[in-house]
Amino acid sequence: MADYIVYGDLNCPFSYALHELLSSHNLLNKVEWRLVEHTADVSSYASATESMSEIASDIFDIRNRIPDISITLPPNRSDSYFPSLCVIAVSKTAPGSISCFRQALYRNLWIEGKDISDTPVIFNALESCDLTTEIEADEACEAILQDWQTQWESGNFGMRTPAIQSSDGRRMVGLQNYKNIIEFFQGQTVNSPENQPTSRQKERQTIAVFGEDACHKLWNVLSMLRDNYNLLLPQSWPALKEQLVSPEQCPDLVLIHQPVKDNNLAERCLELNHFLREKQIPLACIGPELDDTLEASLYDAGTADYLLEHRNPAIIQARIGILLQLKRSHDLLARAASIDNLTQVYNRREFERTLEMEWRRSQRSKQSLSLILLDIDYFKAYNDHYGHLNGDNCLRQVAKAIKDSARRVQDIVSRYGGEEFCILLPETDLAGAQKLAENIRDNINRLEIPHTGELADKVTASLGISTLIPANGSSPRALIEQADQALYKAKSAGRNQVMIFNQRR
Repeated sequence: MADYIVYGDLNCPFSYALHELLSSHNLLNKVEWRLVEHTADVSSYASATESMSEIASDIFDIRNRIPDISITLPPNRSDSYFPSLCVIAVSKTAPGSISCFRQALYRNLWIEGKDISDTPVIFNALESCDLTTEIEADEACEAILQDWQTQWESGNFGMRTPAIQSSDGRRMVGLQNYKNIIEFFQGQTVNSPENQPTSRQKERQTIAVFGEDACHKLWNVLSMLRDNYNLLLPQSWPALKEQLVSPEQCPDLVLIHQPVKDNNLAERCLELNHFLREKQIPLACIGPELDDTLEASLYDAGTADYLLEHRNPAIIQARIGILLQLKRSHDLLARAASIDNLTQVYNRREFERTLEMEWRRSQRSKQSLSLILLDIDYFKAYNDHYGHLNGDNCLRQVAKAIKDSARRVQDIVSRYGGEEFCILLPETDLAGAQKLAENIRDNINRLEIPHTGELADKVTASLGISTLIPANGSSPRALIEQADQALYKAKSAGRNQVMIFNQRR
C-alpha cells in the first residue's frame, strides 16, 4: 500500500492541477490515486448554472496561483463515471501505466477540451500510453469505485477534492503550492493553503458571456477570449443577473451574444444596465449587422459597444480590450477608496464587503473562517503623552507588523476603527488563527515602541479570536461579536495577550 492516498475527481480542475504538480516532480509513484465524484450531477455544464460558474472560477484560481500549469475552460464537462472505471481496469492489467493513462484523460479534458466520456477519446488515451483498447470495466471495478467514493464521503474532508491522506494520519485538503506539498511529503503537517504571492491587480479580468444558443454555438467567441480572459458562462438570464450582484463572481465586462436579430435586445440591455451602472461594468453586444435605428437604441439602453461577429477576431478582441482597460482604471480608483490612508491597510468598508463574500464562500465549502480583532493597549494614554503625530506613526508601525505577519494573499488586514485592527482569515481553523495571533503579538512587542507612563513601558496589543464554519441562514455579524467578546477577555485579563471565544464559558 502506498504511503499517501489521493482522492481526486477527473472533473475537478484542482485535482488535475495536483496531478500535474506531482507528475512534474516525480511524486506520483508515492501515491495511490483514488477517483471519486466531487458532485454527482455535473455531467454537463447545462445541468447547473452554478456548476458552470464555479468551475470557471476554479480555473481562474489555478491560473493565478500556479501559472505554470496549462489549463483551459472546456466546452462541456464530461460524465466521469465510465472513464474512472477504465482507470481502475487499467490498474489491474497494467499498473505501471496507470499514471500515464490517468494523466492522458486529465489533459484531454482540461487542456484539449475533449469529452473524456466518449469512447474514441478513451481509446486514444489508451493508445497514447501503449495500452490495449480491450479492457474490462466490470462489476468488480464498479465495486472499487463505489468503495473509494464511500471512503472519501465519510472521511470528513469537507467534500472537497483533491484530498491527500498519509499513512501516519496527516491530511492536506485542496490544491496547495509546491512548497507545501513537498513539506507534506517530507512528514510535516500543512494546515491551510498558502497562495502564490500574486497581487489582485495582476489577475485576469473576467467576462460574462451570455447567449440564447447552447454553449457549443458560442464556442468561436469563447475560443477567441479564453486564453486572455477569465470567462463566466451563465446559462439563463436570471443566472446572469445573479452573477452581477455576487461579490465573488461579478465580471468586469458583460458580453451578450445575439446570433439573430432580437427586437427585445434593447430592453434587455436596459434591464441589465440597472445592475451594471453602480459598479461601472461595461456592457457590449456581439452579433450580426443591425440597422442604424436598432443599434442606436442599444447605445441609448446603456450598451458601450456593438461588435460584429463576422469581423476579424483581432479587432473584436482589441475593442473588448479597450472596454476592459476603462474598467481596470475605474477599479484602481475604487481600490484606492478601500485603503485606509494613514495605515495603508484596508479600511472598515472593505473589510465588511470582504467578510460578506468570504462568509458565503465558507458556507458553500464548509471550511472554517476565522477573525482576529486587535486593539493597541492604552493607546489613548500614548496619544496624550506623545501627541497625535507620534500616535499616527505608532499606528503605521503596528499596521505594518500585522501585514508582515499575515502573508497569505487571501488574508485581509483592515483598520477597524481608531487603534483597532481586524484580520480576516479564510480557510483557517482555530489553531491556525491562534498561531498567527501570537506571531502578531510577538512582532508588535519586538517593535519596542516606548510607552512612557504608569500603565506600560512599551506599546503592546490585545487580540481576540473567533472561528466558525458558517451555517446557511446565519450572519457574519456573529463572527465579529464573538471575536469582540474574546478581545474583551484579553483586555480584562491584563492585556498583551491572545484570547479565543469560548461558547461554553
